Amino acid sequence: MPKLSPARANVPLLKGLTLLSRGKVRDTYELPNGNRLQVATNGISVKDIILNTLVPEKGAILNALNHFWLKRFEDFGIKTHFVACGPEIFHYGVPECYRDDLELQSQAMVVRSCQMAPVEFVARHLITGGGFKEYKKTGRVCGHVLSPGLQDGDALPFILDTPTTKADEGHDESLPASEVRKHYPEQTYLLLKAFLIAFNYAVTRGIILADTKLEFAEDGTLCDEAITPDSSRFVDFLGWKASRGVEGKRKAPTPLDKELARIWATHAGMDALDPKNPDDVAKAHALMVPDQLINQLTQTYRYIFWRLTGDTSERYRREKMSIRIHDKTKKIVVVCGSESDLPEVKETIGRIHSSVARISVHVMSCHRNPAELQNFAKEGCGGADVVVGIGSKALALPGILDSWLRFYGKDIPVIGVAIGQPGSKSLQAAQLSIEELPNPVITNEIEGCCYKSSDQALSRIIWGELPPPKPRVEKPVQMNVFKNF
Repeated sequence: MPKLSPARANVPLLKGLTLLSRGKVRDTYELPNGNRLQVATNGISVKDIILNTLVPEKGAILNALNHFWLKRFEDFGIKTHFVACGPEIFHYGVPECYRDDLELQSQAMVVRSCQMAPVEFVARHLITGGGFKEYKKTGRVCGHVLSPGLQDGDALPFILDTPTTKADEGHDESLPASEVRKHYPEQTYLLLKAFLIAFNYAVTRGIILADTKLEFAEDGTLCDEAITPDSSRFVDFLGWKASRGVEGKRKAPTPLDKELARIWATHAGMDALDPKNPDDVAKAHALMVPDQLINQLTQTYRYIFWRLTGDTSERYRREKMSIRIHDKTKKIVVVCGSESDLPEVKETIGRIHSSVARISVHVMSCHRNPAELQNFAKEGCGGADVVVGIGSKALALPGILDSWLRFYGKDIPVIGVAIGQPGSKSLQAAQLSIEELPNPVITNEIEGCCYKSSDQALSRIIWGELPPPKPRVEKPVQMNVFKNF
């Protein structure tokens, strides 16, 4: 079993149940009649080492997304280990003292006990991650000979099965696909079937399933977690398409999973640490994970859940898992460039109930009120969760407000909304002002353009999830570049 970090080890155990195992993320307990209780915690691991932190909401999102895919696979005739979730878990021996524990209901799932095959079954559509590293060294992945010249994120000509070992500690190692096919033909077939089901569905949501890892029992039952941000790489289709444009310099866009944690771990020196070496593991556990990264990870997990299911985590748990979860009330601040923008905003707000959003509206011109705008950003825009900058013509407001928020260390997302008569120069100017920013504010990434109405933007904020922040390109000031004296 992996060495638990202090944060992961401090996750409370359930009373009245026999603990069978504590994994990197999940705790597993014994239940009567050959069942088990799997609890997805907020723990997170990278480089096969558990980080000394917890990511809020992560366990509930993993569990709900796992439920989404297992039920979908069952609809296609794939047998899974799923038995029950939500309040139904108390019919299977979970102590009644946890009846009102909505967090446990959100994170737990009753599953059948199965004899597991000792292989990680991996399928790939894009060549990236560990598969790309192996390809660069050998030109192969798990025995598959690939065409030369592939670059990070390129699509493979067909779905590859690239199995690995299932290491309790340390890194999984590649296995010859041909040998695994001989020993586990049914599981390999089910891997490819499940991957295609998930891949074809994800495409309809504008997401590419780059690769995934599944686990099967000896009898072919699909077990553990399925198609989650911990076991898969998800890539936005438009982002991936744009990344294929530069010949010879292609690189896969940042996946919508725990890649942010992997990138941080690399910068923190974890690539040089051996997960089997207790001293190295202790060094990793001593690293302080930044709060900003933790917040971004929660946002990323929430975002990919919404992109794939069409529901927020809360709504899915309430409507699909029968858990009494309420929607989050979001504090939204709308900043209009002029009074002429107010009528549209007022009409939109009149249709929104205060139980789902608390909205305040201000009029503040970045050109006529620069000092007031700067001070507004310095004070955190009134404690906003999200800021919407709205207006027409050459709309610098969202970009300048976003820049001041970053300057003052305020991690508040800004959405740019262009309004005006369809086809007018005012609307076109505002749209270009938002979409052509060097450090862009949030736009409608699914349609590849900025929002063009307050109703569209506010509906997205309230009933959807915002994308994780894009990396910012910093440029140094260059003084006196040229002189003629």
